Amino acid sequence: MLATAQAPGKLFLIGEYSITFPFQSAVAFAVDKYVTVTAESNDMQVVDITSDQLGNLKIPFEQIQKPLTIDNWQLVKRTMAVLYQYHFKNLSVYQGLKLNITSDLTFQGKKLGLGSSAAVVVAIIKAFNQVFNLKLSKQEQFKLGALVMLTLPQFSKGSMADVAVATYGNVLSYHKFDDFFVNQLLANGMDYATIMQRDWPGLAIKILPWPTDWQIAIGWTKTPADTQEILNHIIPSEKIAAAKEKLALTTKPLINKFILGLKNSNFEMVSQSILLNATDITNYTNEVGINYLTASLTDALNIATDLHIPAKISGAGGGDNVIAITTRNENKEKLQKAWQRSGIIPLPLHIATLGE
Repeated sequence: MLATAQAPGKLFLIGEYSITFPFQSAVAFAVDKYVTVTAESNDMQVVDITSDQLGNLKIPFEQIQKPLTIDNWQLVKRTMAVLYQYHFKNLSVYQGLKLNITSDLTFQGKKLGLGSSAAVVVAIIKAFNQVFNLKLSKQEQFKLGALVMLTLPQFSKGSMADVAVATYGNVLSYHKFDDFFVNQLLANGMDYATIMQRDWPGLAIKILPWPTDWQIAIGWTKTPADTQEILNHIIPSEKIAAAKEKLALTTKPLINKFILGLKNSNFEMVSQSILLNATDITNYTNEVGINYLTASLTDALNIATDLHIPAKISGAGGGDNVIAITTRNENKEKLQKAWQRSGIIPLPLHIATLGE
């Protein structure tokens, strides 16, 4: 059986940084740029993978569960290891698989900061689900993707919100699970299927409405940022713990206000929530020593402010994107033209519903 699956990129609307803590919330949305995976089972004793970004890789069955080496393929290899262990369990019943992976989450050869790693993982999971008729629910697909990320050191500190958006699409309210609990199950040697059947404390994913007359504008600074590298360079200390706790406390009511504003199409409520959260994140990153605001990001934000359009950095900062919301298309066009004059590239992105 030949299967084709897509997973979208994502952008945050509100709640970055605090969402890396268990039991915290954020709102993010799927964008209409995708990682696409075609997959087909066969009788070969190998997983044969072709990527438009990385080239070709063949993994013999006996190599699938071997310890990973650090290379550009480790995310794909870890995904295959988790899926084969979850579904087949024993090497003796493995089935061959041919995968083709393509991505349009780049521009001029650079990542756009749209959560491409999670999109790769989830697109592979979706294709694998189709090929072997696993009939996985959306939540099961999400949990498999999160297990892949949790078992890779460079991704384990992330929020997994990008995995949720890549799985569900749309505009999402995402409440992070207790990753300490899940990591303990992994450390105790519990198999993936059993871990997925357990309730993950705190996990909640809900699709939110988006007012039809609201416009989203995204400006790309042309400077890629590495969220995982930023998170991994935060060295724990009492000062940082206090800053995290403060951010978590101030963010929670703003998330609730933002969601209420969305549900009631209250633009003023949503705008206030975004701008207050942006201030809190700037204060937090200053306290913990993160290079959050670059010159290009500051320029993009100032341009939006001058046009009386609420805007914020989407993601970890240090590069990537600014996002703005307006109720009038002509205001969006004015903003995009002003960004272009300052070297900020407007990205023609829209909310992706996946149509599933």
